[in-house]
Amino acid sequence: MGLIALFYYTLIILLVSIMASAACLSGYLVSHRRSLACACVGFLFYFFDVTLVFLDDFMVSAAANVPDSVYFIGSQPVSIITGCGLFTAFWLMVCESLDEHRRVMQFGPSVVFVAASVLIYVLMPSGNAHLFVFYAMRTAYLVWILGYIGIKFVGQSEAWRQRMWRHRVGYVGAWVLCIAIFVENIVILFYVDPVLVQSGAVPFFPERNFAENALMLWMAVLVVRYCWKLLSIHFEKPPAEAEGRVGKFINAGLAGYAQHYGLSARETEVLRLVLEGKDNQNIAGELSLAASTVKVHVHNILKKTGQANRQELMRDFRMVS
Repeated sequence: MGLIALFYYTLIILLVSIMASAACLSGYLVSHRRSLACACVGFLFYFFDVTLVFLDDFMVSAAANVPDSVYFIGSQPVSIITGCGLFTAFWLMVCESLDEHRRVMQFGPSVVFVAASVLIYVLMPSGNAHLFVFYAMRTAYLVWILGYIGIKFVGQSEAWRQRMWRHRVGYVGAWVLCIAIFVENIVILFYVDPVLVQSGAVPFFPERNFAENALMLWMAVLVVRYCWKLLSIHFEKPPAEAEGRVGKFINAGLAGYAQHYGLSARETEVLRLVLEGKDNQNIAGELSLAASTVKVHVHNILKKTGQANRQELMRDFRMVS
């Protein structure tokens, strides 16, 4: 019974990860937001990571001998590769979202992760302590990512903090699950006797932390929800209520976008109307300005943002906001 439950549980994890990857790919193709491309790759790596688990769990279940630990790693080098791809992709997603473009920051943590994992694999003797430290590298990478987000929140402008504050539920949930991963590793590796599996008290050998799977599901829900909103906004012929949805999207990102490019208060007002699709004449009438003045404001906005025309300006707003 436990093996059947494991089969369907693993199948669900595989399905959710590949669906989340597909949703991110769709969002990227519509918005060209590179953070979504990174998330797409991250979920894809998690799919392969769980596929290895799927193989190893059933190999262990079919084996005659009971392993030394409830956790079993069929191939640690492959696990390092999939883990590196997974965490690097999500770290680059965070870097892209927070405008962190320094190469040493983008790829330095992954180099440290791989180097530390390889050293543990080569130098540490096998046993529960070895497995705990090996898995701790994954948790450490998660702590680094979440800690960096917290540091950036403190150091950013008020407009950026307001943008980041909207994601507080997802952020806190990620921290809770990260702590749960660490606690579960301790319990499973140091307090659960492998003999319990043979007796039936523990129905199967898990290779991956259940809290880690829960974190992936949590991230999938957040990202798919975001992609759903994004695709609704960019729907070619949206329903009547979509106008309000577009307005909310503009309102949510306008202050941060203006702060990012140093737009003045008047330029921000003009930008809002440009994003709503209004031409210079309509903007002039709504703001009680001369058409020539609006033209100057639009020119300054395009210059400050580095865009050639209104279409590219709208695309840049979607990517940055």
